[in-house]
Amino acid sequence: MSDLILPEQRPFSGAASYYDIAPGRPVDDPRIHIRLKISEDRPEILAMVDTAAPWCILEPSLAGTAKDSLESLSGIAAIDSRPGPFPGKLYRGAVTVVAEEGETLTVDTTFFLARDWPGGNIVGYQGFLERFRFGVDPALNRFFFSSL
Repeated sequence: MSDLILPEQRPFSGAASYYDIAPGRPVDDPRIHIRLKISEDRPEILAMVDTAAPWCILEPSLAGTAKDSLESLSGIAAIDSRPGPFPGKLYRGAVTVVAEEGETLTVDTTFFLARDWPGGNIVGYQGFLERFRFGVDPALNRFFFSSL
């Protein structure tokens, strides 16, 4: 699949292209956007990788329908982000990282859903990225991943 190998000489099990610029985002604001599925009956989405984000966050237009397939966690949560502070609620559910090569990876994920969130779809470190191995090859625009 690739020349990128984990320290134990085990190759990553999946790989996919990532997008520097997501549709509708400014060209001068490059980020890493990966393709995900939040359930089998929903289309793929693009989400920005943000290792400083505590949880995965969905745009309000997706959050409203997605929360029906997610498990509600107790209590109210809040996030203090670049666009400001937002109250919301935590949910748990499976997310699939879509592979173009190798195997897709399904990860138990914690979501923060806020009615007024303006920041787009985000994949955060806590509750998602920390639960699998990942690597990026910027020369190829490839996102590599494997279970722990």
